[in-house]
Amino acid sequence: MVYPNSNEKRRYIDFSHLVVDYTAGDVVVFDNVRDLAQLYPLKPMTNLIALCVDGNLQVETKERNLKVDAGNILFCPPNVSITKSISSSDFTSKVFCLSDHLIQGLLFDNIDIWHRAVYVDHINVVKVSDVEVEEFGFYFSLIRSKIQHNTHEAPYEIIQALLRALLQDLCYVLENVKIEDQDRKLSHGKVIFNKFLGLISNNEVKRQPISEYASKLAITPKYLTMLCLKYSDKTASEWVIQYTTEDIRFYLRNSNLSIKEISAKLGFSNMSHFGSYVRKHLGISPSEYRRGRE
Repeated sequence: MVYPNSNEKRRYIDFSHLVVDYTAGDVVVFDNVRDLAQLYPLKPMTNLIALCVDGNLQVETKERNLKVDAGNILFCPPNVSITKSISSSDFTSKVFCLSDHLIQGLLFDNIDIWHRAVYVDHINVVKVSDVEVEEFGFYFSLIRSKIQHNTHEAPYEIIQALLRALLQDLCYVLENVKIEDQDRKLSHGKVIFNKFLGLISNNEVKRQPISEYASKLAITPKYLTMLCLKYSDKTASEWVIQYTTEDIRFYLRNSNLSIKEISAKLGFSNMSHFGSYVRKHLGISPSEYRRGRE
């Protein structure tokens, strides 16, 4: 969720040196940033999603040079940094910066589409239809309005719902992108990494030793972690923790299962171990999280 006035939640994004429409740790909204490079370096675990409304933008990253035209959406996952950007005189944009944690939590059932696109296929610029441009603008305006006029806690539930709808729409766009033949030929390493993410996502009990995942992929744990770092800047263990933590968040907030039942469902040997894990990765006990004290 989006939490204002929380220092703990600001660990993902800190743009205190910029004037922005809104910042609350997990979400930053920018209206018409002409030089995207000024936003970097982002805090770890931050995704940048920028729609070019008019004009064009030349973007340089460490890996490639990109041109973003009107009607294009630029996706920059946490492992991609914009080192330089040059915009045309008529360039206008709408930008979201969202934490990985927020995206994982809101997409949950469609997270594989997102991960495959931004980490495996490495799609950075996607052309969208006029209708999709208009819809992105509607989302942007409504979310920004809700943020700017929020005076009570209740609207944050609405902001979360709007962000989830936006991300689901973006996943539909990403799922239907036609990738050029030269980009479709994934390296052996990327194929393995993609399979690893699929294995975690499809396992109900995600918190398994890395050696178990590596064995299923017929590689060593060391090689698996090397591939994860290469393609995502996260270790294999960090991926398992991220997926496990979001499962915990989901079941505590969105199910009628008891905490004991959730602990067993997710493969914890006992309640004490589950409680310690939740405190370590969420900062509070399972019962406190369920009561909404995150």
